[in-house]
Amino acid sequence: MSDQTSSDGDYRDSDLVVDGQFMFDKNVLESMQAYTKTDNSPNNKLNIHLGGLFRIHRVKVWNVRFCCQDVFIGTRLFADERLIGVAVSAKPIYNFDVEEDDPTYAKVITLHQELAKNIHIIEVQVWGSGPYAPDDLFA
Repeated sequence: MSDQTSSDGDYRDSDLVVDGQFMFDKNVLESMQAYTKTDNSPNNKLNIHLGGLFRIHRVKVWNVRFCCQDVFIGTRLFADERLIGVAVSAKPIYNFDVEEDDPTYAKVITLHQELAKNIHIIEVQVWGSGPYAPDDLFA
C-alpha cells in the first residue's frame, strides 16, 4: 500500500510507483500515465507501507525519463525514521543500498522532498527480507 501528501492530477496517485508497470520514453496519453507526481508544495512525501517489519537491503527509485529529472535532487529516503540516502544529482535510476554490516528494519519507506519541488517518479522497488517479529531481529 502507498500514499502521498499531494497530487498533481487525477491519474498520478502513489499506487502507480509500486505496480511494476512503467514507460520510459514519453508521456503518451494522460489516462495511461504510469508514474506518480505530487504538486510543487514543500515537504511532499511518498510512503510505501510494506505490510510488516522487513530488513531493508536496497531501495531502487526509477526517475522519470521524458523530463525534469532534476526535481528529484534533494529528496531524502527513509526506512521508518532512519535516513538511507539523499538524491544529490539528476539520474534516471537511484540505488540506495544499506550496508550488510548495518542492518536496517522498517515498516514504511518514505521519500521526502523538503523543497518546493514535486516528487515525479516512475517506480520504487524495495529489496528486503522478512517479515520479522519485533523480538526476532538479527543485529
